[in-house]
Amino acid sequence: MKKIFYGGFSAGFVLGIAVALSMDLLLGKTLGSGWSEAVANDLNRMLKSSYSTDHPLVIILSFVVIGIVGLIGGLMGGGFSYLIGKLFGTLQRHIPKK
Repeated sequence: MKKIFYGGFSAGFVLGIAVALSMDLLLGKTLGSGWSEAVANDLNRMLKSSYSTDHPLVIILSFVVIGIVGLIGGLMGGGFSYLIGKLFGTLQRHIPKK
């Protein structure tokens, strides 16, 4: 079961990061801002400062936020694959043998 969870975790992690980056690349300019603009806006609002989107702190925190999105996707993928593995394992045990 560990292999199933880790496989689902890695697939969910990769898909979570891919979705987060594609949202930023494809829809960032259309909606008016991307991840770095959102992080800069939140930092400026919280700290009452004026960080630009090119500031190193904003870039680092943008990577952290995208990593959190990937982690949540990985946990969801791992949990889902674990449940599917348990379901098929249970179904396989209850199939009569000829």
